Order: sequence, then C-alpha cells, then structure tokens
Amino acid sequence: MTDVQSTQSFIAAERTFWIAHSPDALHHGVLEPRQPMQTGLPYLETYPSQRVQDRRIAALRRDYAPAVAEWLETLRLRDPVAKLADYRWRRETGGMTLPDGTEILTTREAQAQITSTMLSMNVGIVEPPVRWKAQSGWVSLGLAELGFVAAAVALHVKVCFQAEEEVQAQLSGDPDLDVVSSFDATYAQLITAAMAEMS
Repeated sequence: MTDVQSTQSFIAAERTFWIAHSPDALHHGVLEPRQPMQTGLPYLETYPSQRVQDRRIAALRRDYAPAVAEWLETLRLRDPVAKLADYRWRRETGGMTLPDGTEILTTREAQAQITSTMLSMNVGIVEPPVRWKAQSGWVSLGLAELGFVAAAVALHVKVCFQAEEEVQAQLSGDPDLDVVSSFDATYAQLITAAMAEMS
C-alpha cells in the first residue's frame, strides 16, 4: 500500500523509497530501516517500492502541477470524512437501477434534465411521451413514467446523503471504520426500504 507523507522530515520504519520536490527541484533515494532524513523542499513523498517511486518521478517530470494535485488529493482522501464525502458524490452521480432494470443516469446534469422535463410536461410545454436515453438504452416516458423516474432519482440522492450522514456518525465511535463498505451497506438498506414504500 502506498504511504504518502506531507512532512519535511521522516524516519523509515522499513526500506523506503522517497521523493522530495518543488517546482524547481526533484531529489529521490532510498532509506534503510530507522534511517532519518530531512529536506527543505516543500513536498516529501515516501513509497514502499521502487516501481511506485519510478512512476511518481515520471509523472512529476512529465507534468508537475497535475501530479502534485493528484498527490494532494490522495492525502486529502486519507481523511475518512473526506473519503466518505467523495464516495457519496461518486455514488450519487454514478447512476441507479430502477426496479424494472432500467439504468438511469444520475449526474448533476441528468438530475436537472429530469426535473426540467417533468416541469415542462406538467405545464404543457412538452407533450408526452418523451424519448429518454437511459444508460441501458432508449425508453418512452409518459407523464406517470417520468414522474416515477424523477421520484426515484430524488430518492436516490436523498438516500445517498442520508447514508453519508449515518456513516459519518459511526466514524465518531470507530475511527478505523471502512467507510466505503459501511456506506454501501447503509445505502442498500435505506434504498430498499424507500423504494418499497414508493411502489
């Protein structure tokens, strides 16, 4: 597993491959167990293998700013609360499957399109049915069908945030909680109950 450090000093617990860098300098090497090092450069990354170190050096030399941004995002996601929020967003916008097997896009743009089309149908701007491109293919949606899709997507978004809140509360009692598997289990339980009520 990659071990990423953001400090400017480090003592190796095991054989460790390091990279110290700034926009104008890049140094790298290897530390033996219990060997310390210090650097005046702003970034220090440490890795358990030379292969990972080599990939990072290549990325930093190829395009420095995006490579640093990627590394900083890795650091951020080591915080379980940030990791949980990121995973909730991915689940929220990653699509959902309706009970009949239709796969619906749930990106923020798709959510807005569904709501807009539903409102346009309700005030007579758009005549039903409409042809809708789902992830699983084209479908025809009348007012009732689109209403069901809109309700299901809204429920999916609501449950994603509810699951995030519940898992975040669990983290206070268990800092080592696997937030991804806990989110999946909580989401599955909540969406099953919510969809049953909706049908």
